[in-house]
Amino acid sequence: MAETMTLLEFQNRFRTEEDCVEFLEKLRWPNGFVCPNCNHDDGYPIRTRGLIQCANCRYHASVTAGTIFHKTRVPLRNWFWLIYQVANDKGGASSTRLASQLGMYQPTVWYLLHKIRHAMGSRDQNITLAGFIELDEAVIGPEARKKATYERSGRDNNDDRKPPRPRFKTMGRKPTVPRKRKQQVEIIVMAERENARAGNIAMKVIEARTRDDIRETVSLQVEDFKQSFKTDGAQAHWVLKTMGHMLEAYPISGPESCEELPIVHRAISLLRRMLIGTYHGISAKHLQRYLQEFCFRFNRRDKQQAISESLLRACVFTVPMRYAEVIL
Repeated sequence: MAETMTLLEFQNRFRTEEDCVEFLEKLRWPNGFVCPNCNHDDGYPIRTRGLIQCANCRYHASVTAGTIFHKTRVPLRNWFWLIYQVANDKGGASSTRLASQLGMYQPTVWYLLHKIRHAMGSRDQNITLAGFIELDEAVIGPEARKKATYERSGRDNNDDRKPPRPRFKTMGRKPTVPRKRKQQVEIIVMAERENARAGNIAMKVIEARTRDDIRETVSLQVEDFKQSFKTDGAQAHWVLKTMGHMLEAYPISGPESCEELPIVHRAISLLRRMLIGTYHGISAKHLQRYLQEFCFRFNRRDKQQAISESLLRACVFTVPMRYAEVIL
């Protein structure tokens, strides 16, 4: 079980690099060192290199090998502080702000944060939804934001006249190659509803609202058979009945959908607030990792003080991620 730690307790516990290494050793080998090469249970440290040498096969083992910290050149204290900030900041932590706090380069912090989000997603792979589940789709992209009205200029919303053009003109020559339009991304959101309270949630990027995409997502995130779903009545949602689930679907839209599906729309609203307010928009290829970050914190909102150690455990028991996997 993860321990509850306040900010001061976290700082006191991981004051030095040796404290961080000792914590990782207890997580990886709770009953003492075990050689990953021959499973021998005895070894001695090589202080000059930060390794442990097996007493049987002479294998040099590292406490960070096979974890998110594999072959890292960043001090573990910096890693631990990033993990604490990401785990406890409900609105998300931007790489620019964290880089200024730690005195690091922003691209480096950006890369480390993506590795942490990868650990979040790996930790939540075994979480499945059950019971009464709300399901809906959302569009994430620049066009999904609210359009500006004419109220500020004194115009009526029902006025058919075009808004006035800006006084200033664009300086310089127009680009010959048109700019690439930002891509919209559709996601599927599922949330457990326990009376008026939200349970666990799951979010997944989908290519389109089709039966195949919904079937694939639900089969991975929901327990098999006889779960109760409530949706907005889209035609593709009827595939849930063929999967053995119970479906309550009525054609609803607008404010009515927020009343009938309150939990899932609350989660979508909080997600958009995080993406726009903290990150000011993100690229489509990285969106899934940001969804994993949001779901990780949301599903552990009742254990806020223990969430940092839970994320530390996730980083230890997650397969390392290479830089090429992030940028592709």
